[in-house]
Amino acid sequence: MPPVPKSPLELPELLKRISRFVNLNDAVTYSRVCKAWSDHFASVVWHTIDFAVHKDLDMMDVRVFARYSHHIRVVENISERHQILALIATKASKLKRLTIDMTATQEFYAYTADLLRRVNASLEHIEIVQYAEDTVPYFAVDSLFPAASTGAASKLSFIKINGLMMTRDSLSSLLENCPSLNQLDILDTTLLSLPTYDDSDIHYYKHRGITHLTAPIGQIFGLGQTPEKTASLFIHFPNLKTWSTWSIGSDGPDQISRKVIRDQVTKYCPVLTALWTSTRASISIGMFTQVFEGLTEICIRNEEFSAELVVAILDHRETLSQVYTFTSNHFYDSETIPETKSNQLGTSGWIIQSLPRHCTRLKVLQFPSFEMDMDDVDHTKWGCHDLEELHIRIQGLDTKEKIDRAVDLWKEGRIAIQKQANGEQEGSDSSRLQLGSIIPPGDKSIEARVARHLLKFKKLREVWLGWKVRKVYTKA
Repeated sequence: MPPVPKSPLELPELLKRISRFVNLNDAVTYSRVCKAWSDHFASVVWHTIDFAVHKDLDMMDVRVFARYSHHIRVVENISERHQILALIATKASKLKRLTIDMTATQEFYAYTADLLRRVNASLEHIEIVQYAEDTVPYFAVDSLFPAASTGAASKLSFIKINGLMMTRDSLSSLLENCPSLNQLDILDTTLLSLPTYDDSDIHYYKHRGITHLTAPIGQIFGLGQTPEKTASLFIHFPNLKTWSTWSIGSDGPDQISRKVIRDQVTKYCPVLTALWTSTRASISIGMFTQVFEGLTEICIRNEEFSAELVVAILDHRETLSQVYTFTSNHFYDSETIPETKSNQLGTSGWIIQSLPRHCTRLKVLQFPSFEMDMDDVDHTKWGCHDLEELHIRIQGLDTKEKIDRAVDLWKEGRIAIQKQANGEQEGSDSSRLQLGSIIPPGDKSIEARVARHLLKFKKLREVWLGWKVRKVYTKA
């Protein structure tokens, strides 16, 4: 008969439940209390290994790795030979996410392939990047998915393979053996032996689950060959919705006519309506005006933003629901207010107003590096009444205190409006009185002006005005 627990914390079921809600630092502390606690909290401590953050792991005894390897699910930033060898030695076999910065050596490549074959049945997310320009290793695609003889199916939903080399047949094999895949990133991956057009299209596997593709224009159309005689990669993705693309070199995409791109998109990707473009402004303008019709989502580079580009985007004003610029992964985590890039628009800064004014279906507007002038905003009637997310800078709203006050006024105003809508206040006069006490009509401060503007959009649920993304609940 097992001993009766003296404390609720000795109950295995309770410890297991608690372990799901603690952070990494606390889990490390708790795992040192006793052996029983170590067993329960080890899954939290060892769930994620990031070699870029946990640099001391390089010095850890491989036997310790082996002891806890069954808990490891995520491994980030592998860049050294001994890191891969440690994972191979521990026989970690339940990895779900793996990111590798590959060294351009045959030895490193061989060990990477070995590790992948050991864990490919459990992987859901894989990123392999090779930055060296002098040597481009051939990538063994079959290491990414389980062999047919195992009876297991690939669980991969995201694949990023950058800077490597594979054949077009290998790409087809990869797609065929990864049925759960929905995002594919093959930036700067060289594709060999591009076949010629075949009217029957029977030589190319069509993956109907992939909706997001990252690949440059030149790569899609076989840069260096005659585009009109080369099968574009679009043939593989009949349900593609989002294409993230940029140029290779300074003039590569100019070798491919806009008509060729348009015809291929129309033929093979009829539901492609989102374009993320990092190409030069002239190329992006051509894509917006000569290739695509009815785009619903557009993402562009800050550096290429111009009045001409805004005019080109307006070609899609009847359908556009999201428009934004690329931001770094940690842009919104900053505790400082970032500098703006409005000066690159010169005296045409007002042109940004054209997007919320004319794009009546717009729900997401995110230009966090550009400022709007409230005088322009007040004199422009925004037509996007269903706006849900707004990330923008406002001239004069240049301190954390001003930003906080503007957001607080907006949120308090939303609460007052919501109470009135829920019948908690009687009559519209009562609602106006309460709202007037929050933002007095005579308050002409920049904070009050911004808050009044935000309150015009009943579905607005997220704003960023210079620091911290703020959200409010909106009733459906």
